[in-house]
Amino acid sequence: MHRVALVLGLLAGPAIAAPFDGVYDGFDCTAPISDERVTIRGDRIVYYESSCRLTDPQSVGGWENATLYWANCRGEGQDWRERTLLMTRMGGDLIVIGNGWAER
Repeated sequence: MHRVALVLGLLAGPAIAAPFDGVYDGFDCTAPISDERVTIRGDRIVYYESSCRLTDPQSVGGWENATLYWANCRGEGQDWRERTLLMTRMGGDLIVIGNGWAER
């Protein structure tokens, strides 16, 4: 699965916080390792077994908490590029949408 990668360390991002910066986890954000964790720092999004550099942010008309990016990704020995939409919902949950998949 392309979205999932072993996180060996947090990738450095810009010093300025981005609107989605944080650690999001479907189960427990304090657990040392979780395959449900997504970490966003600056222009980097890190999954369990992959990471992506987010480029070309574009606002989504009518959705104030959503931004569309190009995600340049690497994981499981492969590189790929895909459109990725990040948005937050009420309560602060992160929603990530890709081509044919979506996760909270």
